Amino acid sequence: MSPKTLTRLLIALAALGVIALIVHFIGSGGGISEVSSSTNKAKVFSDFPINDITKIEVKKKDESLEIVKGATSWEVTERENYPANTEEIVKLLRNLWDLDIAQPVVVGRSQYGRLSLLDPASKDAPEEETATVLSFLGKDGKELAQLWLGKIFERSEGRPDPFGGGMAKTDVGRYVKRGDGNSVYLLADTFVNIKTEPADWIDKSFFKVEKLKSIEIITANKGDDWKLERTEENGDLTLVKAGPNEKLDPNKVSSMKSAFASPQIEDVYVGEDKSKEKTGAVTFKIDTFDGFHYEVSVGEKNDLNELPLLVKVSADFPKVRKPGAEESDEEKTKADKEFSDHLASLEKKLADEKRLEGHIFKVRSYVVDSLHKKRSELMEEKKEGDQEKAKEVAPGVSLPGLPDAMPTPAKPAPAPEAKPAEAPKPAVAPEAKPAETVKPAPAPVSKPAEAPKPAAAPEAKPAEAVKPAPAPESKPAEAPKPATAAPEAKPAEAAKPAAAPEAKPAAAPKPAPAPEAKPAEAPKPAPAPESKPAEAPKSAATPEAKP
Repeated sequence: MSPKTLTRLLIALAALGVIALIVHFIGSGGGISEVSSSTNKAKVFSDFPINDITKIEVKKKDESLEIVKGATSWEVTERENYPANTEEIVKLLRNLWDLDIAQPVVVGRSQYGRLSLLDPASKDAPEEETATVLSFLGKDGKELAQLWLGKIFERSEGRPDPFGGGMAKTDVGRYVKRGDGNSVYLLADTFVNIKTEPADWIDKSFFKVEKLKSIEIITANKGDDWKLERTEENGDLTLVKAGPNEKLDPNKVSSMKSAFASPQIEDVYVGEDKSKEKTGAVTFKIDTFDGFHYEVSVGEKNDLNELPLLVKVSADFPKVRKPGAEESDEEKTKADKEFSDHLASLEKKLADEKRLEGHIFKVRSYVVDSLHKKRSELMEEKKEGDQEKAKEVAPGVSLPGLPDAMPTPAKPAPAPEAKPAEAPKPAVAPEAKPAETVKPAPAPVSKPAEAPKPAAAPEAKPAEAVKPAPAPESKPAEAPKPATAAPEAKPAEAAKPAAAPEAKPAAAPKPAPAPEAKPAEAPKPAPAPESKPAEAPKSAATPEAKP
C-alpha cells in the first residue's frame, strides 16, 4: 500500500470518528427531531412478565399508589386493602404485554421536560415536566418492568375550538419511555385511566337487594317510621299496622320495590376520616324472598350530597329442597340439581357481600333519597272534593263551630243573579208577538186580489179618491213617511187595505208602526202587483171611499 493510499484511509477513518462523536453528543443533548414513521410494529416490551407481577406502583411528583395481588383479588393498600377493580387491572397488564410502538421519537435527554418525561423523584424538576411512573414488581419485591408516561400527544382537528383558545384538538397518543432505556416512543394509547387517586382503583360494585319482601325505616322520631311488605314477588307493597285514617298511595311507594337494587360507592373512608364519619341517623331493614337480611345505616349528607353508609348482611337459606308431588326420578334429579346450583349462587353472593361489613362507604345521597320519607309522606293526599263533601255532611249533623257550613248555600246565590239576566230574553219575546200580528197581514194580501177589480173604477173617479184623503187629516204625515222611507216598495201600503176591511180607519195608524218591523216581509206581496206598482196607492184610496 502506497503512502498516499494509507493517508486517504486514515482521513476517512477520522471523518467517520468525527461523525460518530457528533451523533453521540446530539443524542445526549440535542433537540427533538421529527417523528419518523415505521411500518414495523415493534413492541415496547419484548417479554413483559404478565404472570409474575404481584404489585403495581403508580408514582407522580408528590403522590403515589400501591396495588397488591391478594389471595382472591387485587387490593388497594391506601384503602386498607379494600378490593380493587380487578377487571381494569387485568386489562392494563394485557395491554402492556401487547403494547405496540406507533412511532419512535429521536430526542435528547435535555428535552425530556418538554415531553413530561423527567424523573418525578427529582426535586428540581417542575411537576408539569415530570412523568407518571408505572412500576411492576414480583413476589420478592424485585422490579420486573417500568414504564414512564409523559405528555399526551394532541392532533389538531382543523377547526376552531367551540370553547375558545384556538383550534380544536383531540388526544390521540402519549409519549413514553421504558425505565431501563432512553428511547422515547409515541403510542396510540393515552392511558388516561392511570391515576394516583385510590378511589379510581377500588371496586365500585356494591351489595344488591333482589326480590324485596319488606322494607322498614327507623329514625329518631318513631312517629315518622313505617314498614312496607308484600306477600308475592310481583305484588304491591302494603303498610304494616296502618291506622284507620291512613291510606297508602301506591304511586309514592312503587319505587321502593327496587330499593338498593344497584347502589354504587364513591370511595371508602379510612383512618381519621373513618372515625369522623358517623352513621345511624337513619336505618333501613330489608328482607328478601331469597332469605337475605340487610341492615343499612346512613348518616347526614354533606354539601356535596354525599353521606356515609354502613351495611350488614345475613341470610337464612333452606338447605333441603321440598319434593313435589308425584315426582319421577328424572324430575327429582333435575330439580335437585337446580336447587343445588341456586343455593351455591346465593351462598357466593352472601360471601361477597359479607366482605363489605366493617367498612364505611361514601355514597351519593340519591341512593337513599327515594326511600327516606316520613310516614305521612307515603299517604294519599286529601282532595278538595272530599273536604267539601265532609262540610256538607257536617251541617246535617248539626255540629257547632262549622264556619264553612253556611257558605255552602251562598254558592247557589249567584244563580238567582244569573236568572234576572235571562229576564231580558222574555222582554224580547213580546217584541216577537207583534211579529205574530204581522203574520195575519199576509192573509189580507189575498184580498188585494179583489182590489184589482175596483182598480178599473178608480180611473173613472180619480177625484173622489182624492177627497177622502183629507179624512185622515189627523195623521196625514204617517202615510207619506212610509212612502218616503221606501217609495219604491210602495206595495208596503198594501198593508193598509188589511186594516181597511175592518172598517176602522182609525185603527189603521196603530199597525202603522208594525210595518217598520215588517219591511222585510213587505217584498213578499210585492211580486203580486209587479205589473202595476204605481196603481197600488190608488187602490188603497178606493177602499176608503167604499165605506
